[in-house]
Amino acid sequence: MGVRSAVLLSVALLAACGGEQKQKPPVEVLIKVTGDPGKPIKGATIHSGGKLIIATDAEGAAKLSLTGNEGDTYDVQVKCPQGFQSPTKALSIALHRLAEPSSMPEYEVSCPPTTRTIVVAVRAENGAGLPILYLGRVVGKTDSAGAATVLLDNLDADSQFDLTLDTSAKGNEQLRPQNPSASFTVKRSDDVFTFDMKFVVEKKAVVWHAPAKKTGPIALPTKTDP
Repeated sequence: MGVRSAVLLSVALLAACGGEQKQKPPVEVLIKVTGDPGKPIKGATIHSGGKLIIATDAEGAAKLSLTGNEGDTYDVQVKCPQGFQSPTKALSIALHRLAEPSSMPEYEVSCPPTTRTIVVAVRAENGAGLPILYLGRVVGKTDSAGAATVLLDNLDADSQFDLTLDTSAKGNEQLRPQNPSASFTVKRSDDVFTFDMKFVVEKKAVVWHAPAKKTGPIALPTKTDP
């Protein structure tokens, strides 16, 4: 599939004599839109003056043919498809005719995903068989060695989340700390975190009980004959 292209026309400039300036050949520029590095975004739309000009193809590319004078500047807005964050500023393109007509200036635009996928590697010393909680629901469980891997997707970029090791089950009363949590911050890229926890197993306190005193009749010594 070829690169999609569109033409942007500049306002005609009038010469001093009142005649129209001769139209110069158009200059082609390429706009490439990506989400994560190396991942093209199809369907990102490019607007000029509030009007839709073109949308990117499967390769995340769109070609514009610009007409005007050397140094003219065009401001275009790039709107990303749903699920991706659009740039807040317009893309400024300066018109320059290169010495090599075959060369095409390229402009890169980023449309980062609004949600991210996160992996958390859990290592809990002395914490075998513990449920891992996210927003109050179980998303994993440590194995016999206290290890687990948790996958969380569709997390909002620039947000924070917590994971908790649940020690509330019977038999875990001696683990310290109880129900420990860790907080993580989601950035603008998929990421891998670690949740390391070392539990201390408290020994059960030994309670000393005094022997029970005997109760009941007390036998009196008997008198014996000389």
